[in-house]
Amino acid sequence: MAIKVAKGVEVDDAAFLAHLHDFSLVMGRSMGEVVREQAGLFCKDMVKYTRPFTSPSQGATGASKKVGLKNVNDSLYTIFRPLKTATKEQVASLGSPAVFKLWNRRNGTESTKKMRWEPFAARYGNGKKAEFIGAGDMGRMKSMHTSLRLDNGRGGLKPSARKSKEPFAIIEKESDLKRYIREKQKQVGFLKSAYYFASLRIGAKETFPGWAQIAGASVNAIADDKTATPKMPAVTVGNLIGNKLNNESNLRLALNHRAFAMRVRMAAELKKQGKTLWEATFSGQIGGTRTGFQ
Repeated sequence: MAIKVAKGVEVDDAAFLAHLHDFSLVMGRSMGEVVREQAGLFCKDMVKYTRPFTSPSQGATGASKKVGLKNVNDSLYTIFRPLKTATKEQVASLGSPAVFKLWNRRNGTESTKKMRWEPFAARYGNGKKAEFIGAGDMGRMKSMHTSLRLDNGRGGLKPSARKSKEPFAIIEKESDLKRYIREKQKQVGFLKSAYYFASLRIGAKETFPGWAQIAGASVNAIADDKTATPKMPAVTVGNLIGNKLNNESNLRLALNHRAFAMRVRMAAELKKQGKTLWEATFSGQIGGTRTGFQ
């Protein structure tokens, strides 16, 4: 009877080490070689399980990149509102007669064009106050955006910003906002990219999507290859900012997937050897991973 691989098996650190050990025995390869290979594959897995993604395990696709691009666009239009589309209440909240005149020339109705600043502010100025960012002031735009993001300005929007129904700033020129969006969209895949650089440093030969190879992310890559240690070869790979961005649960999913992938390959190899599960267990090839097979 063929060995079948059980799905949905969750692994902890000890169970994952057991997978590495059994994989080494079944495949007839040194532990150091196995550890390095699986570390490289884990880095590739983490690209799939790190945001942005259409769903966990699908984060290396072009569709997932589009999700990231859209998230940038939507989050920045949540924070900033172009002056030409600002409401009367938002314009009044700025407290600036000069900005009112600028907006009024472009968008004012007949009633507001005839209205002076004082009565306009009195009538519409009870809303949430926003800031005004003049043409070309990209630095102020960046500063506000950074202050409203998680993880010291590197993550997604803070919940209070994400859920806000009103903008935090009115932008004089929408072209400035679109320019800033394009700059930020170039960073889509930044979090994933640390795993690409970690894989390079351990000599892995896995392929990664181009948008997950952003050079600036190399400083966040963790890579420590100790496979030359005879008794306990090890490789440490990771991302300095990954867990700060609430990626812990997806990291666990990636580990479970990597263990499953090893079981699939072990089952195929044991089938080639003509061995049943009890025979592989009796011979010592399968030990701590036995519960992952059927």
